Amino acid sequence: MAKPISEQSKRSIIHGTSWIICGLYLAIMYGLLWWSKIARDVAIYDAGISALTITGISYLVFSSLQYYIPNNRNYWKLFALAAIFSLISITITRFLIVQFISDEELIYLNFSLPFRFVINFLIITCVMTINVFWNIQEESMGNKKRKEESEKMVRDAELYNLRQQLQPHFLFNSLNSIIALIGSKPMEARNMTFQLSDFLRGTMRKDDAQFTTVEEEISHLSLYLDIEKVRFGHRLETEFHYEEDVLQGRIPVMILQPLVENAIKFGLYNVTTEVVIKISLTLAEKMLTIKISNPFEADQHEQKKGTGFGLSSIQRRLYLLYGRTDLLQTKKEGNTFISILRIPQYD
Repeated sequence: MAKPISEQSKRSIIHGTSWIICGLYLAIMYGLLWWSKIARDVAIYDAGISALTITGISYLVFSSLQYYIPNNRNYWKLFALAAIFSLISITITRFLIVQFISDEELIYLNFSLPFRFVINFLIITCVMTINVFWNIQEESMGNKKRKEESEKMVRDAELYNLRQQLQPHFLFNSLNSIIALIGSKPMEARNMTFQLSDFLRGTMRKDDAQFTTVEEEISHLSLYLDIEKVRFGHRLETEFHYEEDVLQGRIPVMILQPLVENAIKFGLYNVTTEVVIKISLTLAEKMLTIKISNPFEADQHEQKKGTGFGLSSIQRRLYLLYGRTDLLQTKKEGNTFISILRIPQYD
């Protein structure tokens, strides 16, 4: 979107335009008078006075219509105003000319007044039209900017709301696990409390940010996994696979945690054996691809109820951030559920 012109730049353009009109009007008027065999000194006086008058009128038009935007029924007022300004310019020009030129040399003046009126009317109408279209463009740009800012505020609020919706689910599960551990394993309950505190502190620090590096996101995800490993013990194992070059990639804040939480829910719930959740990250052609896979029991009743917690919220976040609906895909390969997340890497 084009940047709006500042007030200082606008004034400079107005000054420049007015003096361009002055120079062109002076040259054209002098040429017409010279072509009509008017005396040179009279032509110079006449052309100079006429040019300065139309320049002054141009300034007056710019000042009068600086913020004016007519509605569809008021455009006739512009032509009426142009006629009034043209009449004023002709009157001022004639008054000043008679002060410097003798009556014997003014025979041509009254004869030329209708032609001067038409020329001045056309020039003033053009100036008014340019001024009005300029105001309409500035108003349109201002409205567009305000609309974009409003949409951004709504989008940011929705993104914040989506992120906040994901936290209570995890928080309640963690608190329930802490309560369960207090009696039988107080030290593990104490450690889990500290880990939960660190995780929530890190989450609060990220509230104002939309993006972070992959390295920071993995570090934050590790805090979450430490808590979950206290809940599930030896049954939960995680494997990370990535090259060093992916660590500086950009990724939406807390986008991995709900995906991993979904994998844990559908991989470990109602399962007593050890479960390995694999997380691989690759970067190619400015696209960061994250693949999360977990085993699941195909005959579990819960599996038939949907694709998992948080996936629809992640889809919505990705759409709000990137305007695309194809960045998150899920599929099943045998007894393995796979989530594939693609994050564009812009310069």
